[in-house]
Amino acid sequence: MLGDVRLPPMKIQLSHTDPGLCIAWWNTGLAPPRGRRPVTDAHIDAAAGVLQHLIEDNGADLIALAEMSEDCAHRLRARCEIARTEFTWLKAFVPAGRGRFSLCVLSRTRRLQVTLIHPIIKKEGNAFIKVGLHFSVQPHHEDEYPFTLIASHWPSRLHMDRHDSERTHIAAHLRRWIDDHIPSIEDVSNVLLIGDFNDEPFDEGLERYLHASRDREKVRRNPRLLYNPFWRHLSSFQPEAPACAQADPGTYLHHGGTCSRWRTFDQVIVSSAVLFGRSGWRLNEADTRVASVPQLDLERPPAHRVFDHLPIVGHLERYFA
Repeated sequence: MLGDVRLPPMKIQLSHTDPGLCIAWWNTGLAPPRGRRPVTDAHIDAAAGVLQHLIEDNGADLIALAEMSEDCAHRLRARCEIARTEFTWLKAFVPAGRGRFSLCVLSRTRRLQVTLIHPIIKKEGNAFIKVGLHFSVQPHHEDEYPFTLIASHWPSRLHMDRHDSERTHIAAHLRRWIDDHIPSIEDVSNVLLIGDFNDEPFDEGLERYLHASRDREKVRRNPRLLYNPFWRHLSSFQPEAPACAQADPGTYLHHGGTCSRWRTFDQVIVSSAVLFGRSGWRLNEADTRVASVPQLDLERPPAHRVFDHLPIVGHLERYFA
């Protein structure tokens, strides 16, 4: 397994123009698990515009698309030329009890090979909870190190309350899975968790049970901890110029929120090795954030908008200590 591979340190001179690796996540909402709606050509055209923007303007090399279906994937691929010609589409519609995962992973063909290893499913009585999908990501270049990707879309708060103990059970299940299947998580494993967790970084599941910290020094001293850079994207601070932004208000706009409308549900979480660059990749935290997609205006009333989540990007730099 990737988690068992111990890679020796290697020194390499990197170009200042090295692009690194950009990982994107977007909950498209095209095929939600409940309350399905007809997907029109206008929806597909709009989604294709977002996908093209992620590729051309954000430089995405790997894109995980949630709430997809076979039909949506086929139509979206046909509509977005660059995603069709330069990316390999992996349709991860894996069964889970009476439901299934609804994820597509697009990878830049000349750069990456992505393999679905297996689903992570929590069985509770007769229920099957979709905890995540485990992928291996292998860059083609010989001096670019592999990493493990776990993509998750946890139950909506519409169907499982924030305080429901089952939410923490899901996080605890994923933590146990990581400890059991990636024994070198404390040392050299390049691990990325990405998804719509329907929890904020400060919620009990992510912080206490998944052990995703906001404290870099804590993660340095205890490399078993994960690091969540999306703690800093909990602000509504609006700078005068977008280029000066140090934080984003969130990824999901809940117009009916009592005290806050924005929620940071979509996040990238990394292992200590990725945070500090111990195994070939290091997190570029400044470029890990909500993606800039001008055509996605979530401030519009719900009845007049197509999507309800903003995409996010995580940027990795090649780094050899």
